[in-house]
Amino acid sequence: AEADSPWTGAVWSFTTADFLVVDDFESYTDDEGSRIYQTWIDGVTDSANGGSTVGYMTAPFAERTIIHGGKQSMPLAFDNTKAPFFSEASRTFDSVQNWTVGSATDLCLWTRGTVTEAGAAPMYLTVTDSAGKSATTTNATAATAADWTRWTIPMSSMGGVNFAKIKKIVVGVGAKGATTGGSGLVFVDDIGYGRLAQ
Repeated sequence: AEADSPWTGAVWSFTTADFLVVDDFESYTDDEGSRIYQTWIDGVTDSANGGSTVGYMTAPFAERTIIHGGKQSMPLAFDNTKAPFFSEASRTFDSVQNWTVGSATDLCLWTRGTVTEAGAAPMYLTVTDSAGKSATTTNATAATAADWTRWTIPMSSMGGVNFAKIKKIVVGVGAKGATTGGSGLVFVDDIGYGRLAQ
C-alpha cells in the first residue's frame, strides 16, 4: 500500500474545551497584599467561612508542586469536625464579572484532594451575582479525587443567577446544616468559564 492511501481503521472522536480564566492562581505572590489568602477569604480571616484555611502558614503560601496548570494552585484545608461543619473559601470581585463572553455555557474547575478524618465530604461551588442572587452546585467526589479531575458545571443548572454580572464565587467542602464532618486538604486550579466543544 502507498503511504498516502486511505486506510480502514477505528474512528477516533474527541471533545475539546475552550475556557476563559476566572482564576488560575498564577498572580499570587508571597508579598503582603498579593497573597492567595488575601483574595480568597477563609475561616481564619472570617469565621463565617467555617473551618477553612487557604494557603499555607509560611511562604510559599500557594501550592507550587501539586498543580494542574501553570506554576501554582490553591491549597484549601478543611476542618469540618466542629461547628459549623463546613469550610469555604470566598472571592469577591472588585468589579462585576461577565462570564457569558463567547456564549459560555459552563463553569469549570480542577480539583485534587485527600481526606484525613471521618471519610468523604461533598464539595460545592456557589456563585452570586451583583443583585445578590446565588446558586450552588455540589460534587460528591471532587474533594477526594486522587488525581486532577475536571469538574464541569452547566450554567443552566444554576438558574436565577445573572452570569453577565458575577460578584462572588465560593468554593466549599462539607454540607451546611450537617452535625458532623471530616477534615482534609483539597487543591483547586484553573477556574474558568466557556463551552465544551463536541
